[in-house]
Amino acid sequence: MLRHGVGEAGRPALALAPMATITHAGFRTLVHEYGGCDLYFTEMISAEALIGGTPFEDHYRSLAPVPARMIYQVIGYTHDAIVEAASRLAREPCAGIDVNMGCSAPQLVRKGAGIAWMYTPNATARLIGELRKIVPDRTLSVKLRLGRKDDPDALLALALRLQEAGVDFITLHPKRQKEGSARVARWGYVDLLKRELTIPIVGNGGIMDWASYLSRRGTQDNPRADALMIGRGAVRAPWLFAYLRSREAGRQEMEIDLSQVITRFLSLLEEHQPRQFWPSRARRVYPYFFSNVPFGHSLGARLADTRDYDDGRRLISEYFDAHPQRRRHVERN
Repeated sequence: MLRHGVGEAGRPALALAPMATITHAGFRTLVHEYGGCDLYFTEMISAEALIGGTPFEDHYRSLAPVPARMIYQVIGYTHDAIVEAASRLAREPCAGIDVNMGCSAPQLVRKGAGIAWMYTPNATARLIGELRKIVPDRTLSVKLRLGRKDDPDALLALALRLQEAGVDFITLHPKRQKEGSARVARWGYVDLLKRELTIPIVGNGGIMDWASYLSRRGTQDNPRADALMIGRGAVRAPWLFAYLRSREAGRQEMEIDLSQVITRFLSLLEEHQPRQFWPSRARRVYPYFFSNVPFGHSLGARLADTRDYDDGRRLISEYFDAHPQRRRHVERN
């Protein structure tokens, strides 16, 4: 799919980012129902947990809503664990396997997972070479950040080694290891990899609306990336991918019933996730989603603190009953 790089009519392909506790099958299905995107990534799957077996393994391995567009993202501490996990996952009818080499969670990095792989280029190249052998007929990719500091030479050297080892594409989230969501992604590094590598490059970070999409898209003749990955923007607006495509086609606005969207999300959450996951998964979405309504940040924060899932459902129903005019949202930015 991304072996060839671009979406329809020369536009960059669009991808839903892998986000822990958010991009489960229920949320992906919601995005798909509102228009969808070219590639979906799962939540990161722990290689060690997959091999050890957990009661929730089937939920993480779900390929809903479109197996042919689904990429499993794997994170792991050791070469052998990642290879074994990838071998098992590649037997499923997925589009590909992605190795998380960008996660900066300290408890994972200390044990050698996530971005720690960027600091051991020899071991990392060996891992990718082994994975290429066992994943011959699926895409093989990695997701990177910038590392501990801005070092374009080191980043490019690693990316070139990954390309040589056999990855089909690289996703870059151009932030340093310890930089959070408030820091602006430095897309000049995406430009660097796009310019110097021959494989497709996926740019990730800061695409929240039409204006930020335009700044990162580039032109049809000179795209900044072969695909654009969207995370937090899609949590705020699960319809965002469809909206961007409609703007490309010349339509200026999209009207959304917010009550309908959040109700459908909760129904899909209940359908695709075990009951014990409902409260935490709902709380992760609420602050982003309710930023769409006037004064919604306080409501989103209140819902994010609600430990009882049914109480959250009730508060949402009461809110829209009391403010029916706030159900209507017009996406136009």
